[in-house]
Amino acid sequence: MDILLKKQNRKSLLLFSIACIVLLYLIAHLTPKSTTLDASTGPAQAIAESQLIRKVKKQKQQLEQETSLLEQHILNKRILPVEFPDAFEFHRPHVNEKFITYLPHSGFHNQRIELENALLLASYLNRTLLLPSVYLGNPAFPWLRFDKMYERLLLQTKQGLEYCSLIRPDEPLPTECLNYPRWTTVPWTFFYNFEKLNQKVRIVFREDLSFEWIMDSFKLKMDDIYLFKDYSPFEFRVFDLPESTTPLSRFVNRIDLSTLEAIEEKVIHFGSVFGTYRVLAQSQEHKELLLFIRENMIFTNPTLVDITSRIVDQLGGIGSFVGVHLRVGDGLFKVRASINVDDIFHALVNEYTDLTLKELQDIYDVHHDQDRKENSEYEIRQLRDSHQQQQVTFEQPIHVQHPSDIQAKLAASGDGSGASKLPMCQDRKNDRFSGTTLYIATDCPDPRNHPLLRKIFDTFPCVFVLSDFKNELADLDKIQVIEEKVKLTSYLIPMVDAMIASQGHSFHGTNASTFSTYIERQLHPVYTHQTMELQGAPQP
Repeated sequence: MDILLKKQNRKSLLLFSIACIVLLYLIAHLTPKSTTLDASTGPAQAIAESQLIRKVKKQKQQLEQETSLLEQHILNKRILPVEFPDAFEFHRPHVNEKFITYLPHSGFHNQRIELENALLLASYLNRTLLLPSVYLGNPAFPWLRFDKMYERLLLQTKQGLEYCSLIRPDEPLPTECLNYPRWTTVPWTFFYNFEKLNQKVRIVFREDLSFEWIMDSFKLKMDDIYLFKDYSPFEFRVFDLPESTTPLSRFVNRIDLSTLEAIEEKVIHFGSVFGTYRVLAQSQEHKELLLFIRENMIFTNPTLVDITSRIVDQLGGIGSFVGVHLRVGDGLFKVRASINVDDIFHALVNEYTDLTLKELQDIYDVHHDQDRKENSEYEIRQLRDSHQQQQVTFEQPIHVQHPSDIQAKLAASGDGSGASKLPMCQDRKNDRFSGTTLYIATDCPDPRNHPLLRKIFDTFPCVFVLSDFKNELADLDKIQVIEEKVKLTSYLIPMVDAMIASQGHSFHGTNASTFSTYIERQLHPVYTHQTMELQGAPQP
């Protein structure tokens, strides 16, 4: 009911605003003028005022009808609204408290890595984290230098454009509303449970990305905000151990924790804090903190969890299949799509088949050499230039390396005789390797019929993708930011895809994908009840 009360309050405020506008208009236009003017303009002015009042009444009536219908849909669960927490729901700062914050950018998983680093910094420095919401949009908001990114984020606002959500689908959109439905913001609490995280890090939800919001909320001046400006995407790496000799790697500057601790301003405001292990956690205490953060940054949204659970049950349950994540749809992943698919294909062939080298060459992988080449039809100048400098080659001959007990594994798979135990895979047309069930999470369009994935489907007869379970996805379409009438379906589908793939007994991901890394390092161990480890963590 809280969401209905909030909506009712917003409705009352909007109706009050409309009434104020009408009142101001009438005061301005009904002020006594000269007799001559009244005589000449009175009838026309009266008609105009009458038309305005009728228009306002119509808009008010329309708003009341839409609000009433919306409330009914929420009560009947035809709409699942995104609920925004109060800024101080988890913590109300005291007078002498200090803060830390940052600017969000790029896609969901880059922002997730920013959140991880920000939580570490807030804990290390004993500062309260002013946490921005997640920006969801297509295309994603890119990294920019601090000043440009701050300016862009302030310009990317929906304040003053609330009327865009009232325009009907059959009506033309004004120019200023064209971008309105293409992006939105969602609180991190929609995805993750912050109850435990808040026990380790004090968190205030940042309702506005302006400096003014910070100053107004905490009674500060601009001099109280230390701007930690970045001029490159990987401007700095933070070292928690002064004696650490970990290389900077792709980062430009080394910053020791003592440098940040010496900053006296009430607020440290970073630009980007993106980058896996950008903030190092090399002391034992900090390693445990990072593990705690990762264990609690697991999707817990009840709708996503319920959908995932139903689909996983149809795949045989947790640990009954092999999860795969193939990112092939954008950037360098599109350039190297066939190479990444081939890498995963051969990992699956080696682990779950007894195919010989000749069978692969003659039947299952006849286009191997072509698949080891980059897609020359998809070119991005920066990627092409970078690739020419690196002189990377991906050519490699077909190689087969099965485990020594492969025959026993194949015989024991599926129903115990090597055949699938899933009714969906028991067509008896091809039982070879049907005991291995695969689930592929991917951004590849129409994956079951796409040439990129053909050799996987041709080799393994029991392969599933999300589109095979369309009937289970209906609830995704109900989720929306009701204030903006923006649905989140397109943003949530990849998350459900990942949650399913992470619940297999094994997982194979795409090289260099932050999404695959998230599944492998966090989702898979938690969902399959294994111990999470800090994989790939730099040593001091």
